[in-house]
Formats: sequence, structure tokens, C-alpha cells
Amino acid sequence: MSELSVATILIGLLALAAGGISILAPARVQRGLTAFPRSVWPGRILAAVDLVWAAYGLTLLHLGMMDAWKVHLYWLTPVAIFLCIKYLDELLSPRALGGFLLLAAGPVLDAARWNPSGWRLIVTVIAYLWIGFGLLLLLSPWWFRRIVLLATKNRSALRVGGAVKLFAGIGLLLLALLVY
Repeated sequence: MSELSVATILIGLLALAAGGISILAPARVQRGLTAFPRSVWPGRILAAVDLVWAAYGLTLLHLGMMDAWKVHLYWLTPVAIFLCIKYLDELLSPRALGGFLLLAAGPVLDAARWNPSGWRLIVTVIAYLWIGFGLLLLLSPWWFRRIVLLATKNRSALRVGGAVKLFAGIGLLLLALLVY
């Protein structure tokens, strides 16, 4: 099983779960999405995950003369997490979600890079959509609320969006199991 297959299975399972929850409990999804931008703990947890993941990524890079500074990441990362939680609390959850989407796109693109199938472009496009949305959330986190208000005007819109995610998840799982 290739790396792209594993990544596509994970993305497909996430899409299946999100679609199923949106279809079965649209009111709960609507409440959760509208409350997310001002949620404290999801933002803190996502910010900590983002900063640890970014620090790990920096330790893997060859930085030339800056390699000597990598040892300081072990104490700078917890300090950065504390400072981020303390002073960047305004709309931290959408910002941290944007950072997570940016970080998550990297391994997916790495897995798709050398796969010989032309169908790898589907996962590549998904990763680039994550990058675009992640940048939007990092730079303008208030857009999250605008997009959520537009997408959750009524429960039938949530159910339709959930059905689209459900079918996309099934398609991605089939792609991962049969093509990659």
C-alpha cells in the first residue's frame, strides 16, 4: 500500500465522518460551526499541535549555518505555544485551523508527488484547496464565520453538503483501494 493510498484513505474516512455527521445531526453541526471561531480550547489545542508540528518540520530541514539554532527549538516551542495562547486569543481557532490545513497539505503532496497514476491529481487539488483555505483563515480568520453563515443558512444545505462529502469520501476510498 503506497503512501498516497494511506493518505487518501485517511482523507476519505474524514470526509465520510464529516458527511455522515452533517446528514444525521445538522443542528449539532450548525451549533458547533458557529461556536468554533470563539472556542478557546480547540484553538489552544490546534495551535499547540501546529507549533509542535512546525518545530518538528524545522528539525528535519537542512538550514546550513542556522542548523546550530535547532537545539533551541526544544525550549522555544513551549514558549511560543504559551505566547500564542496568551496573546493571540482573538479568533485563535480559525487561525490554528488554517495553520493545520497548511501543515497537513505537505505530507499529502509529498505522497502524491511520485505516484505514477494520473488520478493523483485529485488528491493534489484537494491539498491545494486546503492550502488556499488555510491561508485565508490565517490572514482573515473572520471569513470562517462568513463562510459558515452562508453554508448553514438552513439545515437542508448542511444535509446536501454532508451528502456531497459522503460521496466524495466514498470516491476517495475507492480511489485509494482500487487505483493507488
